[in-house]
Amino acid sequence: MTQGFETDPATGPGRGARLRWAVAAVLTLLLAAAVVVVVLEVTSLRPRAHQATQDDQQRSAAVAAAERFTVQFNTYDPGSLPGYEKRIKSMLTPKFGADFAQSVDKLSGTITSGKITSKGEVLASGVSEQDTDSAQVLVVADAAVRTVYDKNVARHFRWQISLVNINGKWLVDNFQSVA
Repeated sequence: MTQGFETDPATGPGRGARLRWAVAAVLTLLLAAAVVVVVLEVTSLRPRAHQATQDDQQRSAAVAAAERFTVQFNTYDPGSLPGYEKRIKSMLTPKFGADFAQSVDKLSGTITSGKITSKGEVLASGVSEQDTDSAQVLVVADAAVRTVYDKNVARHFRWQISLVNINGKWLVDNFQSVA
């Protein structure tokens, strides 16, 4: 009897080839799964990132409108009253603009007789609430005021400004003191 090499099917050269094919198949499946996960993640993140960018832009626009209103509202002198009302009204909703016009008529006499000048400055601001067409912005501001009675008065304001987005423009609908 001659001794030869017999191959056992469980341990022979065929088993190594099958193992390599199995490993290759598993790696291919893992790679395909990873590609699917990446594609799904990118397609779901991109719209969220776009929405976040739009939200940030709207938030910035609302804050800018509130700050502009605060500075303009607190910056005046007797000579600027005709332009003052026009500047402020362009930043207001129609409803609030009508209320503002009534108060300016009352204040203009006081400003003129007291020779009051005021210069507003925003110190800090931030959005407290916002959705697609309205926002609440908190503003901290100071105004340097001079009158015939007092040459240097510092006024401090803490306002909550309500804004409404009308045709893509943030307009002041109301404001109130919060401190």
